[in-house]
Amino acid sequence: MQLLGPRAYTAPAVNKIFLMLSLIAVAGLSHADLRSEITAARRKVERAALAKDIKGAEAAYKSCVTPDFKYVQDGKAQDFKTFLGNFTASIAMTEKVASSSSRIVSLKQTGNKATGVIEQKMTGTMKGQDKKIHTMDWTGLFTEEYRKVGGKWKTATMIAGKQKFLMDGKPAQM
Repeated sequence: MQLLGPRAYTAPAVNKIFLMLSLIAVAGLSHADLRSEITAARRKVERAALAKDIKGAEAAYKSCVTPDFKYVQDGKAQDFKTFLGNFTASIAMTEKVASSSSRIVSLKQTGNKATGVIEQKMTGTMKGQDKKIHTMDWTGLFTEEYRKVGGKWKTATMIAGKQKFLMDGKPAQM
């Protein structure tokens, strides 16, 4: 049984199919490049947080943000220096970081720009106002905008979304 006639696979048709498949593959590689760069940058920050390595966390973040990076929480924008100070202070407040992780929930790329939703989690122990050690569990969702700068994907904007903070398994204020 012959499904297509003998002329169905002419050289121009095969070239068009090959070109379309090549473009799809290149687009996929570009998206994979974005995903892998974001994941690698996050892993560096996570390893530093686990080790309570403030300088390492600073260096990891500095290497993966744009010069005009801004962090937005509750409608208020912060520059990189303020964001980094708050982030490293949160690590310093913990007695022990038991886990630090992130995952890409969604990612959309258009040329040299992209948008993603990232879920971050951190668990550990910290000293409360009562001077006792408490367990803490934090989860946050962030909408992030990325730009390709010097051939590398960098975070330009990080907007804090829904966050949950538990102290000894009960909801608490951060």
